[in-house]
Amino acid sequence: MSRIREDLLNDLSDRREARKAPETFTGEHLRSKEFPPITWAVPDMLPTGVTLFGGREKMGKSWLAFSLCIAVATGGVALGTRRVEQGDALYLSLEDSERRLNRRVTKLASPETDLSRLHYTNKWEKADRDGVEDLDLWLEAHPYTRIVVIDTLKRIRPTTSGKRNMYDEDYEAVQPFVPLADKHDVAIVLIHHLNQQSNPDDPYDWFSGSAGLVAAAEGILLFRRKRGEADGFLTVDGKDIEERSELALKWDGLAATWSVIGDAEEHRLSETRKAILQVVADMDGAVGPKDVADVLDLDQNTVRQRMYQMSRDGELKVVARGKYVMGTHNLHNVRNVGDEKVMKVTEDTDSHNLFTERENTDTNNDNSEEVMNVMEVMTPHNIGAGSLSADERDATFQRWIDEGTDERTAMVNLQSLMESRNGKV
Repeated sequence: MSRIREDLLNDLSDRREARKAPETFTGEHLRSKEFPPITWAVPDMLPTGVTLFGGREKMGKSWLAFSLCIAVATGGVALGTRRVEQGDALYLSLEDSERRLNRRVTKLASPETDLSRLHYTNKWEKADRDGVEDLDLWLEAHPYTRIVVIDTLKRIRPTTSGKRNMYDEDYEAVQPFVPLADKHDVAIVLIHHLNQQSNPDDPYDWFSGSAGLVAAAEGILLFRRKRGEADGFLTVDGKDIEERSELALKWDGLAATWSVIGDAEEHRLSETRKAILQVVADMDGAVGPKDVADVLDLDQNTVRQRMYQMSRDGELKVVARGKYVMGTHNLHNVRNVGDEKVMKVTEDTDSHNLFTERENTDTNNDNSEEVMNVMEVMTPHNIGAGSLSADERDATFQRWIDEGTDERTAMVNLQSLMESRNGKV
C-alpha cells in the first residue's frame, strides 16, 4: 500500500514539474495592442456578438428582425434610417411556416429586389444536438455572413430537466453562441419572449427567465409596444454600445415595416403633451392635473409637472390655483423682459389699482388678456445682473399664480421685487 502511495506522489510531483505557470500580460502590453474596429450589422445598434432580442408575443418583433435580415442581404436601410453594409443573412424561423415567411417577404421586399443573399430555414437541430456545430459549419461555408437571427431561443436551446440551477441552465443556453459569433465576426440575434412583470425599471429585468440569459449575452434589444398602437420603443444596450439608448419606432401598415422616428423620451413628451392639450380642449372650463390624469390613466404627479411646464411654454394658461385652460402665449416665462416695458406695465396697471382684490372673475380674465397684449410687444432686453435669475423669476411668478394671485398683479409684484433687487426702490 505504501508503494502505491509513493508512486502516486511521484506521479503528481512529475506532473507539477512539467506544468508551467499560466502566462499573464502587463498593462503596457494591453495598452500597446491594436484591434480592428467593431463590425456592425446595423450601425450603433447591432454589433458583432450575441444579442438577446426581447418582445411580447404577436407585437411585431419577428417582422422587425426579418426586416433587419433583408436590409443586410440587400445592402439597404434598416429601420428606415440606418444604411447597412451588404452581406449574407441567415434567418432561422423555428416558430413560423414558409407560408408566413412568404407573406412577410412579399410585403417587405419588392419583386425586383435581389434576395439571393437572404437565407432561411424553419428546421434546425437544438443546440445540444449538434445545432451549434451545424451553425459553425454553415458560417464557414458562408464567410461573408453579417447577421444570423434565431427565432426563437426557446426552439434551439437544450431541453431543461428542471433539476439544475435555473441561472446555470439559462447561461449555458446562450453562452455557446458567443465564441461562434466571435470566430465568424457575425451578429447573432436570439429572439426571446418577455416576462409577465408590469414594466420593470431595468430593461434587463424584462426578459423571461433568470438573469443568466442577459449575463451570457453581449447585448440586448428590448422592443416594447402597447397592443393596438402604431408606436413602439426599442432599447439598445450592450458591451459594445457606448451609451444605452431608447428609440421611438412607428409601424407602417402598408409597407409592413418599422421605422425610427426619434428619441423615445422626446417622443413620449410630445405624445403626452398632445394628449393633455386634447383633454384640456375638450373640457368645459378650467381643468386640474387630477382630472387630466384620470382621463389619460397617467400618474397624477407626472401630469402635474408636465402641465406646469406647458404653462411656462405658453401651451396652457393658469386661471386659478392648479387650474388650467388652453393658452397660446408663454405668460409665465418672464425671461428677457425689458425694464422700460415692464415699467410701462407698472404705470398703466397702477392707475387701474391692480393691487386691489377683484371680486369679478370676468374682470380678472380681461386683466389677463391685457397683460398678454402688453407682453406681446415687449422687446428682448436682459435684466441687470443684480436682479433675480430667470429660473427664480419663473418660480416666483408661478408660486403667486398657484396661490390665487391674478396674472397682472403677479406681474406688477414681480417687477417691484426685481427693482428692489436692483436697488431702484
